[in-house]
Amino acid sequence: MAAEPGVILLTLRDLQHRAVRFVVVTVLAAVVFSLLFVMTGLVEQFNREPFDTVDAFGATVWVIPEGVSGPFTASSTMTTDAAAEVVATVTAPAVIARSSLARGSSIEEVILIGHDAGALGSPPTTSGRAAAAPGELVVDATMDVDVGDRVSVAGAEFTVVGRSDDTTLLAGIPLVFMVTTDAQDLVFKSRDVISVVLVAGAVESVPAGTVATEPDAIAQDVLGPLESAIASVDLVRGLLWMVAALIIGAVVYLSALERQRDFAVLKAIGTSNSTLLGSLALEAVLVALGSVLVAAFVQYLLVPAFPLEVRVPMRAFWQVPLLAVVMALLAGAAGMRRVATSDPALAFAGAGA
Repeated sequence: MAAEPGVILLTLRDLQHRAVRFVVVTVLAAVVFSLLFVMTGLVEQFNREPFDTVDAFGATVWVIPEGVSGPFTASSTMTTDAAAEVVATVTAPAVIARSSLARGSSIEEVILIGHDAGALGSPPTTSGRAAAAPGELVVDATMDVDVGDRVSVAGAEFTVVGRSDDTTLLAGIPLVFMVTTDAQDLVFKSRDVISVVLVAGAVESVPAGTVATEPDAIAQDVLGPLESAIASVDLVRGLLWMVAALIIGAVVYLSALERQRDFAVLKAIGTSNSTLLGSLALEAVLVALGSVLVAAFVQYLLVPAFPLEVRVPMRAFWQVPLLAVVMALLAGAAGMRRVATSDPALAFAGAGA
């Protein structure tokens, strides 16, 4: 065991001796790991987005027409008379429809939300205030629109009076909020119908032809159209892990080949296989952790440049290093096996051996 500090020093000296290679490999692996951070942030955003947005409505139950999977993925209507038959603690009608917002020559797809002033469906605002009168609009903070701006929604003019956070759906489509009458004018041509009844508290009964749905079920329904996108990102993440494993595994194996005589000498003087393997494993771990450390910084530069919102979860900053260490050890297994089976006689072989 007394030789272990010396072998650790030998490993560090080897990395110092091959500093250029170490830096290049660390940078290459860091690029891969930074993309892994971003992909993880994308998946996190895709999965959290509908739940955050549904929570912003403040409803504990959504009453929707029967046979409709959800108000955001299918068009549905119910009369205000039917809505009035919902017996619950607190109720509020809402209108939901896909639309577009224009400002100058810029046109952006939005999801239009109509709600009663001060009632359920009116989101918390981070600046300005909620829509309380016809012609007023609240927009999501991801939109390049400020309080006081004049915009057009479905051809009608509105003044932006507030901005809200975490109110996007379907991979970044922003929600815009207006009073119910404005939404009915735009979507239903002033017909007295709505899309959904929002409820806070217990529901005693709902009218025939409607069902009471939990908020989580509404959010899960929104995730349905994104399943293929999420699966594709997960596949890319798997491929990135493979690339990182190949990079680190290759450098560990190459190091084992180049240091074969060094290891043979150490074996000849009595150093154990476990100590030598620990030396090589240490090199793999240092490369992996160095790469992840650089990647953690690089991802902060990449995230703002992404067209979609990316939300890297805090757990990724311990999961990725942990998985990187495990992956580095597995990837370096071939090099370690080479060391374990090396012949101490190589220490006494000629220069061409």
